[in-house]
Amino acid sequence: MNIQYKNLSFTGGGDPTATRLMLGEFEFMEFEVPERVVIPGRQKTVLHQLIGGRRIIDVLGTEYEPLTWSGVITGLQASERVSALERMRDEGRPTVLTLDDYRFTVIITRFTSVYEFIWRRPYSIEVAVVSNDGAPTKVDGLTGALQGLINSDLGRALGLAKIINIDAVTKTVKEVHQAVQQITDFAHATVAQIQSVIRPLIAARNIIQHELALLEAAAEDITSLGGMVPGNPISKAVNNLLMQLNCSTRIPAFYQLQDVLGRLNKNVRTGQTAQGVKAITLAGGDLYRVASEQYGDASLWTSLADANDLADPQLSGVNTIRIPTSPMS
Repeated sequence: MNIQYKNLSFTGGGDPTATRLMLGEFEFMEFEVPERVVIPGRQKTVLHQLIGGRRIIDVLGTEYEPLTWSGVITGLQASERVSALERMRDEGRPTVLTLDDYRFTVIITRFTSVYEFIWRRPYSIEVAVVSNDGAPTKVDGLTGALQGLINSDLGRALGLAKIINIDAVTKTVKEVHQAVQQITDFAHATVAQIQSVIRPLIAARNIIQHELALLEAAAEDITSLGGMVPGNPISKAVNNLLMQLNCSTRIPAFYQLQDVLGRLNKNVRTGQTAQGVKAITLAGGDLYRVASEQYGDASLWTSLADANDLADPQLSGVNTIRIPTSPMS
């Protein structure tokens, strides 16, 4: 049997959200993220020894030994986070482990925490691998690369939403996450599938822009450090100082989140383009005729409408129409 070990290392002191270490909806943050995780896998085989020294080896597939890692859960929510992992262990249900490029279905077989302080809980965890969901079923460089970019941006967005810690932002980013999880192959997705992600993405960007404007307006109301203005009560000065500290953390995260969602929007739309979406320019006409000429079916005009953000099949003036290769029937 050939035993293979993969050692996935994380950069110490770097941005922990970039590792995308998640168990279901639980994302490991900061000191919770281990320095490395060893992924031991082997090709299971059966050897048949024949007369004359000839051998036949049956290949049965890859099997994985349990994955283990450890870290330290810290902060005011340490007890709640430990309890969440304990519940997942006790339920014994299969859950998805996302580890950078890896994606496994696992079951938590062991989770142990050490109570040092209410805000500091070292832990260790062991999961049994049910299946490797990231294993490619076919060689497709576009699918793997595009999916990796989208998942990376999605993990970064979830991490930034936790830093911002505003309910509306957290909710809208989770809705984007849920929409993305419904599509397993963006490189070959239909127009309707892409639109099912674009809609919550647009909504998320609008909500984030609104919340950022409110936060910046609140920051502008305080013109001096901590609002240390003669005559101001101490309590008000303290509140102003806390507000400034709050803004100094959240505002940069907001701008980063805007950039990440903008990049995610482009990557989500890339699949159709990369698969050979073409464009035609015409004066007047209608989408019925375009669909008939391009697909041989006039009823597919709705796919053209979705791809071009059009509600009316009748065209006026000069238009450049994108033609997806995978119309929704």
